[in-house]
Amino acid sequence: MGSQSVKNTPNIKNVQAPVLRNIAVLPEIPDDSQAIRFLQPYSDLLSDLSTFIATIDSPFFNTYGTGNLGRLSSDYMLQSATKYSLSTLGIPCHFAVSNNGGFKSNLFPGEITMKEIYEVMPFENELVIVQIPGIYVDSLIQYIAQLQGSPVAGLLVQFKKGKTQQENIPVSVMVNAGIISAESPEPISYLPLDPSRDYLIATNSYMVLGGDGFTMFKHAKALYYTKLLLRDVIATGLKNEYKRNKTIAQRPQLRIHSLDY
Repeated sequence: MGSQSVKNTPNIKNVQAPVLRNIAVLPEIPDDSQAIRFLQPYSDLLSDLSTFIATIDSPFFNTYGTGNLGRLSSDYMLQSATKYSLSTLGIPCHFAVSNNGGFKSNLFPGEITMKEIYEVMPFENELVIVQIPGIYVDSLIQYIAQLQGSPVAGLLVQFKKGKTQQENIPVSVMVNAGIISAESPEPISYLPLDPSRDYLIATNSYMVLGGDGFTMFKHAKALYYTKLLLRDVIATGLKNEYKRNKTIAQRPQLRIHSLDY
């Protein structure tokens, strides 16, 4: 075995080192058009990340069930969805619901750029409008009560706590009955949930597939994909509100809460 191993060992002296030559990178060398096309989207993204969006005076936190970041984002979702539904369907969107898991960071006082928006919303989730029968909206509300909260806009829910979260029971559900816009961002009228009618709900493309347990959206009569990324919806909402008011309202109201609150 020992002699065979020596016999099969290559002769290192016969190994030829590759011949290398230096390549000078000079201004006279033309740009590689193929490389430029490949890198351009990444170059544009780096430029976009520094784009100024707004200045905020107080933080927005993604605290599960009570975080004002979720309420802020849901407000902008409802505004964008209503604008879309009015132009395509002729009727306003009723309310918006999102999931806490879709937010991966917080917003802190100071200047907000697209970099911070990407950190909050790194996913490519799209704004989707769901037409769904009221009976499944009722299931949605029951599930939100079990979660003890979810980011919503245009929806007010009170629930009674049970011995377990699964035993939490909604006791009051009020749905926006007006038209939400950037100029009129707060609902001015509410009506009780009517299980016998359909509703238009603004949500995201992850949740319409049943993500985070929102399986009731699989019973939708229709789905309207807006082609608007939630990240851009949030950025646009912040821009518009800051331009209009020179500040971003804090959204302190708990829209989903127990009777003990």
